[in-house]
Amino acid sequence: MTDKDLITTLFDCMNTRDFSNLESKLEEDAAFDFPGAGLIEGARRIIIFLKALLRKYKTLTFTVHEIVKGEETACAIWTNKGEHTEGYTYSNSGITLFHFSGGKISFISDYFKDTSFVK
Repeated sequence: MTDKDLITTLFDCMNTRDFSNLESKLEEDAAFDFPGAGLIEGARRIIIFLKALLRKYKTLTFTVHEIVKGEETACAIWTNKGEHTEGYTYSNSGITLFHFSGGKISFISDYFKDTSFVK
């Protein structure tokens, strides 16, 4: 599986809310740095966090517009849109930085345009 495939898998899991395929794509000790939440360590904890995050939204769909690849890193440039459980519409754009090790994702860090939701 290529690094691009790993990135695509993560965003597909977010869009379908089915994370059964994600844990095997993350290093066991992977880390996720998420604005407002800080560093989340461990593949299982990352998945638990993503599931909890998505519970805030009735719908949320990510569209990856570009993947910029380095040797052991890549950035996915994305937009998202959806509806919060409180009924208002939500949209954002950002970049997710990925590090890879041994054919798996070892580190994820998100950078958003709109961070008002973390207040």
